[in-house]
Amino acid sequence: WRFYPFLLAASGQMAWQICTVDLSSRAECNRKFVSNKWFGALVYSGILFGKLAS
Repeated sequence: WRFYPFLLAASGQMAWQICTVDLSSRAECNRKFVSNKWFGALVYSGILFGKLAS
């Protein structure tokens, strides 16, 4: 259960991406794609924290 806050943050970040992307703009799509590193970092941090805390 300790990784749920990180998963919640990652879900919020993904929802932000989906709600704010302008699919007609290549530059905007690229910025959202590049920001996926933060999604991955949040998921990874949650897994790592969950393992270390158990």
